Amino acid sequence: LVRVGEGGGGGGGGATTTSSESVPPSAAEGDGSGDGADDAVEAQLRVYESWFPPMRSVLRVLSKIFRVVEPRVFEDIALQSVQSCTRSLKGGAEHVLRKSGTMHADLFLVKHLLILREQLSPFDIQLRSVERQLDFSEAGKAVTRFLANRNRRLFAMSSENALVTLLREGVSVRDSSVDSKRDLDDALRGACNDFIENTSNALAGLLLLLVEQCKSASQSTDAGLKSQPFMRGDKVLFVAERTAENLPNELRNATDNMALYLENPATQSILLKPVVRKITRALDEGRRFAGEAVDGEFEWDPSLRATVLAKFREIETTMKGAMLALGRSAKSSGH
Repeated sequence: LVRVGEGGGGGGGGATTTSSESVPPSAAEGDGSGDGADDAVEAQLRVYESWFPPMRSVLRVLSKIFRVVEPRVFEDIALQSVQSCTRSLKGGAEHVLRKSGTMHADLFLVKHLLILREQLSPFDIQLRSVERQLDFSEAGKAVTRFLANRNRRLFAMSSENALVTLLREGVSVRDSSVDSKRDLDDALRGACNDFIENTSNALAGLLLLLVEQCKSASQSTDAGLKSQPFMRGDKVLFVAERTAENLPNELRNATDNMALYLENPATQSILLKPVVRKITRALDEGRRFAGEAVDGEFEWDPSLRATVLAKFREIETTMKGAMLALGRSAKSSGH
């Protein structure tokens, strides 16, 4: 079986995992090494069985044929398998989306793409090829010219032979590059970005919308930002209070779901960090816009502004507290 432990990585949610050599259950059972070894094997079995079945089957087959077939044959099989597996994972994520919601679908895809990418790394294969296909897009025009040519020479033993000309003009060879490893990385990056975007909206959607409206209005309206309905003092206060009120429960739900799919706290921290960064930037923009409001106009006054800024600080403290908790958890677990 394969042992997986997600780890840290850079960029858009990258992670590092560790893999051990495949071990058939029959070989692992009853080895006389004691209860500790049996528990470890059972834990590996549970991890392995939790994987999406199509991906589990692909990795199992690849591990069995790795040293059996020629390297070029293996790489071609692996290339096609990874393409199909990636499509299958996306289809699985769509099913999870319908059954359990956006966050579960995003985390399902991130988890399995991470596992797939890292379990392929020991094979040391490029997963690239050039596919050649016949292109018949000009065949119709070539046939028309062939039929219209009354002086066509069908039996000439030269390049002027009409049939040779028909084939040359009507059929061409098109090369297309296939890079399954790049496609897998792109799919993982896209899944991480979707999680960041969707989770940010789940945690602070009202605040992010307010900031986007303010930025758009400040750039495109002649009337000025202060007169916009969404920048009324009571409206901004409502957004700040509602966000601060809902954030703890939404954040707890997000971290619980991350722990459900991603065992390593370091990976969870890496995935949550861009969410915190995005909301923190929105808070900075919100403070700036609130500071530009004029007291005595559109429900703004010093007391209301102080309350709004206090709520913004509360939101920021809650987000940073979640990051610190994940950091402590990662250190205590040794990652």
